Amino acid sequence: MVPLKESEIMVSALKARDGNVKFTVYPEADHDSWTQTYNNPELYEWFLQHRRQQAVG
Repeated sequence: MVPLKESEIMVSALKARDGNVKFTVYPEADHDSWTQTYNNPELYEWFLQHRRQQAVG
């Protein structure tokens, strides 16, 4: 299991570089955080806000 602090460090680093990050903690999920994550419609709304950029060159 990844310690919560490590995830917080990663999120802070991404935000410092203007990353579009949403960090959700499910305290009761233990290691199975993906079930609640994939059941959350906000995840799919967030996905749809992003597009892959075209490669330059």
